[in-house]
Amino acid sequence: MLKYSYLISVFSSVLIASLPLFQIVANAQEEPGCFILDSSGQVNRLDPLCKRDEQQKLRNAMKAQELYQQGFDLGRRELYKEASEAFTQAINLNPDFVEAYMIRARMRAVIGEKQGGVEDFQKAIEILRARGQSQMADLLLVSLNSLQNEIRFDQEDQGQPEVEDEPKGK
Repeated sequence: MLKYSYLISVFSSVLIASLPLFQIVANAQEEPGCFILDSSGQVNRLDPLCKRDEQQKLRNAMKAQELYQQGFDLGRRELYKEASEAFTQAINLNPDFVEAYMIRARMRAVIGEKQGGVEDFQKAIEILRARGQSQMADLLLVSLNSLQNEIRFDQEDQGQPEVEDEPKGK
């Protein structure tokens, strides 16, 4: 019995001695930023090293989202060229902004920039596949193929030679 009470006492002492460290870790985790705990349990802030890039990325993402919404609103008002420009600005700030590529592809098709729309759908599909979202990418293939068919029909109507999507195998 004495053995167990000794173990409980030691365990309790270690736990009580560790409480300040747990409190420091909990407080540090609540604060945004970049930090490291040294061997004494002291929190050392690394904000100058970490925050610059993170803050710029966050600002860019927020501005890109704002431009995306602006483009979406312009599209609703049937200002497709202006909407396309807003989506372009959003993409310039956040090159992996899949939704902006998808909507810009549709806007470009409406204003007659169908080849640009094809390129946007292809880029969106590429990003989705890189993220492991193959099902979403496959859904976009329908829109891509539809736009490519439109281009083919337009070229046939104008008597232009058909553009091949892929080179033919030997």
